[in-house]
Amino acid sequence: MPCHKRRVRKSCKICRTKKIKKTICRKRKTSPLQKRLVTDEICGSISQESNGESVQYWRTLNTGRNLPFGTITVRNQSPHCTLTVKADTTGDGISDITLFTLTELNQTKSITLGAVASLEISSSSSAELKGIGQFSITAHYYFARKKRKSLKKKILVTPRPQIISDSPGKEEICLVKEETEQITCKS
Repeated sequence: MPCHKRRVRKSCKICRTKKIKKTICRKRKTSPLQKRLVTDEICGSISQESNGESVQYWRTLNTGRNLPFGTITVRNQSPHCTLTVKADTTGDGISDITLFTLTELNQTKSITLGAVASLEISSSSSAELKGIGQFSITAHYYFARKKRKSLKKKILVTPRPQIISDSPGKEEICLVKEETEQITCKS
């Protein structure tokens, strides 16, 4: 009698079409990425000479296309200094956008940006004073990683090694000659 091979048809879990078991669905995607929103709170003190030079207080290490976004807040605590706040929003390393200027004592301003790569502050004054203040950055960014399948633990069972010895161990060796004779033991 001729032997017939039977093909089992199963439906694809992704596209729900009937496929032969050995074929691969073309709509099958690569492993999905898990994205988590991470928030960092960065705070610091401003203390610099009032000579008009910019000082970089924060920058991101990620200069690619995935820059963090968030809110920048600066407070001026010097009575006669003007603080100018600049930021880099493109990731090219140049703080080319002036966000705001603080001129009065205890003045606070905030701004929310869609992308921020660095924060620079310059202080200027007519007298030889130090620019003093505080800054805070609430930075949000997405952390992506590949979703891993749970690994099944494999337990390997290895047989115990058998000890094979030509010499007898430390236990006593007893010799029996006959039932009527005495038993002698050697150690």
